[in-house]
Amino acid sequence: MPIAEFKDDYKTYDSDFVISKWIMEEIPHIFASDYAAFIETKIKLGKKLGVDSCAIVFVGSSSTGFSLNPSKNFKIYDDKSDIDIAIISNYHFNIAWHYIRNIDRNSQMPIVKAAIDDHRQRLVFWGTIATDKLLGLFPFGKTWAAAIDELKKNPIFEDRKINFRLYQDHDSLRAYHRYNLEHNIINILEVEPQSITL
Repeated sequence: MPIAEFKDDYKTYDSDFVISKWIMEEIPHIFASDYAAFIETKIKLGKKLGVDSCAIVFVGSSSTGFSLNPSKNFKIYDDKSDIDIAIISNYHFNIAWHYIRNIDRNSQMPIVKAAIDDHRQRLVFWGTIATDKLLGLFPFGKTWAAAIDELKKNPIFEDRKINFRLYQDHDSLRAYHRYNLEHNIINILEVEPQSITL
């Protein structure tokens, strides 16, 4: 079972190995080992987003086959699961960060205000921007929203919510997941990771 293998890896290897194997360098679960479909999808999506295909990383349960969210207790990927995609782009991150930093939050709806505050207080520290509530604020928002609509035409993604999370660089993506592994996942695995480096 993949979860048992994940737990074994967590006990045996350091966090960076686990992150590389299960998140950053694996053919995502949703592609069912079809490497060609995976690469073709990333190339098409990268052209629409204006990023290199290597900067696109499927994360969450669509990648691993089960959730790494501690509150979901390794919930298996199913027909109601979202598709979470990390987009690594310093260029787009800096544009988005500029808008978040300078926007008048009081002119926004409460849900957007809360998202802005969360970014200013927490997420930007990790070099990440969750675009689900803020995408429309950014100059590239319409283009990226159109890319989501286009992606949904593929049967793999049909009728699913697709979330883009923007990362400043690969190190930010790795650090975000390392923190989750070493501070959140540990509580539900009930095992000690091989090494903890902060």
